[in-house]
Amino acid sequence: MTKKIIKYLVFLLIIFLLPFWLLDFNTTKKQFEFLKIKKILSKDSIDFLSNIKKQSTKFINYKFIITKKEEYILENNKVKFEKFSNKILRYRYYLTQNKDNIFLTTNRAEMFFFPKTDIIDKKKISLKKIKTNLETIIGKKYIQDAHVVVKGILIINQKIYVSYINNNNECFSNAIVEGNLSIKKINFYEFFKLDECKDLFTISTGGNMQQFKNNKILLTVGDNMSYETVFKDDPQNKNSYYGKILSIDLTTKNIDILSMGHRNQQGLYYDSKEDIIFSTDHGPQGGDEINAHINPNKNIIKNYGWAISSYGEHYGFEDGYSERVKDDINLEKNKLYKVAPLNKSHKIYGFEEPIKYFTPAIGITQILRVNNSINSDYKLLVGSMGLDKEEDDMTIHILNFNKDFEETKYEKIYIGERIRDMIDLNNGSILMTLESTGSLGLLKDIY
Repeated sequence: MTKKIIKYLVFLLIIFLLPFWLLDFNTTKKQFEFLKIKKILSKDSIDFLSNIKKQSTKFINYKFIITKKEEYILENNKVKFEKFSNKILRYRYYLTQNKDNIFLTTNRAEMFFFPKTDIIDKKKISLKKIKTNLETIIGKKYIQDAHVVVKGILIINQKIYVSYINNNNECFSNAIVEGNLSIKKINFYEFFKLDECKDLFTISTGGNMQQFKNNKILLTVGDNMSYETVFKDDPQNKNSYYGKILSIDLTTKNIDILSMGHRNQQGLYYDSKEDIIFSTDHGPQGGDEINAHINPNKNIIKNYGWAISSYGEHYGFEDGYSERVKDDINLEKNKLYKVAPLNKSHKIYGFEEPIKYFTPAIGITQILRVNNSINSDYKLLVGSMGLDKEEDDMTIHILNFNKDFEETKYEKIYIGERIRDMIDLNNGSILMTLESTGSLGLLKDIY
């Protein structure tokens, strides 16, 4: 919007100056002398106008101010919430951090940072843009057309990684780029790309990354709707990387499958002290899951059941159709349920049970394990998207489990916006990206 306004003002200015420019024509010398225009505009002004297009991004206001404050009373503490918003920006953000700064990347492959002291001490956020070559690597037109190409961001030591969906001549696969961390300019280069690709770009792509043990990172790879679109069993096929959680060696780039039977694992957290991978998985119509993988090992691949077992149901088979349409739908339904029956037990079919599932689905997103000052329970925070308050969408879910993963407490904080990502600021607070308004949310004293 700002760029359009600037272009419009420049156009009007040119129209205004055109008569003076024509009057500057010297018929004897047969050339323009610009004497009259120079009387109106200084050299500095002319130089400014000639470069205004290049400089237009400087006029974008990247400042976020507090637009909402709330206080929530939980059983053992009071939680304060602050929402930071910008009137123009409506990005989908993914978050990561180092000691001093918080880094954000958008679904449009733009990258920003701001100092942690801004949000903690100054009560404001002013994003500063980092120059990168992400748009060149991923593809400018592809980003513009697909909109949701970028899937995650991660910092390990002085390296920064961005997860995205690669497009190789309309064949799509999960990929990661790597660059040297900087707050000024980052040149990324290809780090990892799945050779196995799909001819459809779907929403079930995963793409979350987390630091893992033994100089490795974790990557979630969704099933790319293999059951729902082409009736393929990729999540149950050990020869496919789709529907899996992978570990990737940062040096050798060797890939190991740690778990399988996943649909779209948007939430991922590695508990290095307990050696547990916590993940969340989107079910279809219901059946969102929280899964725990204890002592992950490439030699023992855990199977979480999708789509042989799920507590949800397949989309698209609702009542209310005409009889003729119902016959066609039932044929497809029978075909789909034959390859993906969605049995309502995992254990009796030899799969891992989720430690928690949600039906109706909550649009489950990122998961964190945070410190629990009350006892030794696992305290997990889970975000949700969706659009229905009554179904606990747009909510932070606070769950406690004992060491046997039996639920001991469950509390909720309704935020009122789709929560895309979260990071733990390690001071009792978490920072969230709220994509309904492109805002950032801070929950203080949540642990």
